[in-house]
Amino acid sequence: MGGHPLRDAVFDAAPHAYLVLDPDFVIVDVNQQYLDLTGTRRVDLVGAVMFDAFPDNPDDPTADGVRNLRLSLETARSTGRPHAMAVQKYDIPLRGPGGGFEERYWKPLNTPVLRADRVVALIHHVVDVTDETIFHRDQAIRLRSAQRLDDLAFWEYDPRTGTIFASRAFASMLELAEREGTLPAHDCFARIHADDRAGVHDVFDQVMDAPEHTSVAFTNRLVLPGGGARWISSQGELVRDHRDALPRFVVVTLDITASKQREEQLSEALEDRDRLLAQKEALLGEVNHRIKNSLQLVASILNTDAHRSGHGEVRERLERAAARVRAVTSVHEMLYRSNEVTTVAFGTYLRELCKNLADGDAGTASVEMQCDAADLHLPTDKAIPLALIVNELVSNAIKHGLAGTPDGTIHVSTWVTGDGIALEVADNGRGKLEGAEQGLGTRIIEGLVRQLDASMNTGDAGPGHRVTIHVPLRTG
Repeated sequence: MGGHPLRDAVFDAAPHAYLVLDPDFVIVDVNQQYLDLTGTRRVDLVGAVMFDAFPDNPDDPTADGVRNLRLSLETARSTGRPHAMAVQKYDIPLRGPGGGFEERYWKPLNTPVLRADRVVALIHHVVDVTDETIFHRDQAIRLRSAQRLDDLAFWEYDPRTGTIFASRAFASMLELAEREGTLPAHDCFARIHADDRAGVHDVFDQVMDAPEHTSVAFTNRLVLPGGGARWISSQGELVRDHRDALPRFVVVTLDITASKQREEQLSEALEDRDRLLAQKEALLGEVNHRIKNSLQLVASILNTDAHRSGHGEVRERLERAAARVRAVTSVHEMLYRSNEVTTVAFGTYLRELCKNLADGDAGTASVEMQCDAADLHLPTDKAIPLALIVNELVSNAIKHGLAGTPDGTIHVSTWVTGDGIALEVADNGRGKLEGAEQGLGTRIIEGLVRQLDASMNTGDAGPGHRVTIHVPLRTG
């Protein structure tokens, strides 16, 4: 740097430590602050290769200062951009009697000097952080204890040099050597499950040119040397030591293996539940099918007996009994044909029931059936009694209310109320006869209303007769 006295004086008097290297890492110049920090003389350094002047401590088997510094310098040289290193343990050789090494910690920054887009030198700038590092050792011990309790680990990834500065907890989590220091990133990423590795790399690659403090987050599996496996979740940020510096990532990792195991157990339990529900639905479907077939057989027997009995009250009673059985059969038929096994689409069912009645007794008596049914689902223990009630009310209307009435009409409707549903059956016949004897159908209706815990009102339909039943539906 000769030939520029003022520049040389400024360089030598700078309050920060600087060392100038040529592209082959030979020391070209050094300022006084650097000499003071390292306890060296200019004559000991200028002209020496950096790593000969400052070798690794041979008494420290974990020493990796030479390797890490070389990687950083090579990165700055090849990219033409500054490269900041994480805090680095790099012991300094003692030049005095007795020799040996002194434990030291540094915060290095390596900056290329360009001329015509070619790197002609490298400025090695260091800050001695030994006192701070040693001062914080007790805090670090407490932090590591907290990390073990909380399954937390800290690490710093430098993608340009392919290194990771791992906390003791992170190295332990990956079952690497349990020590704090810089490791080849490959050794850490090799622990990631093969199916997750590309995704983790993509997380970092996608934000390499992003602004400082851009967040990164990912979850992945670890495959450990002993055959064990872990799930980890990581959150971090991209950081730059100054505007033009290459990025690095500071990351916190949490071991979530226990949570994942509980999640998998819950998933298995839900799958078992769904399988059992499917089996239950298949079983209930088969039960409904068998009940339907059995009831159809009963209805057929009743109809056969009715035809054999000739005309009269016996035949009429048998036919009414067969109609009641068919009303129940049709509910189980709908349950069997639908995907539902515990509830009935009652609006659809009521329209089908009215059509069947229109094709049967109502058609025979020349009575028109009208149906205005709300679309709703009802439990089977509600649907079956209501089906029987409709069947009885329609039969009673045809037999009694509409007897001798031309253009007879029966209107069946349902609607939703505030706390349940209402069912109404009305006809345009002669109305209810006063003093008429209560028949079996009426007694059946009253019994079914009590079973439903419902209320029933009767009245004049003007003309005709109207029966309204309110069924409460309890929820929760």
